[in-house]
Amino acid sequence: MIDFSIAFILILVLITPLILSIHYRDKPKVDKGFKIAYHGLSYRRKFMRDLYSIPICIIALIIIYLFEGFTNLFIFFTLFFILLFGIQTTYNYIKWKKED
Repeated sequence: MIDFSIAFILILVLITPLILSIHYRDKPKVDKGFKIAYHGLSYRRKFMRDLYSIPICIIALIIIYLFEGFTNLFIFFTLFFILLFGIQTTYNYIKWKKED
């Protein structure tokens, strides 16, 4: 059974990007300077931030490996990160090139 706190965190993680994308939908996107909110960036900046996040993903996978070892869970998270990262980066690159 999933603990209440874990379920709350999962719901929060799933709902927050939806709220932020609705909030930033019609606002001008930032292409220069620093912006914390990912949804407020242009597609070019999103693509660059995706590339900068590669080391963070690698560190996350190393931490999972240290705690779990080479298990099915580690393989699942590795494939999951690679698939999501690939889709997101490709999407942002295509949208960036369409804007230019």
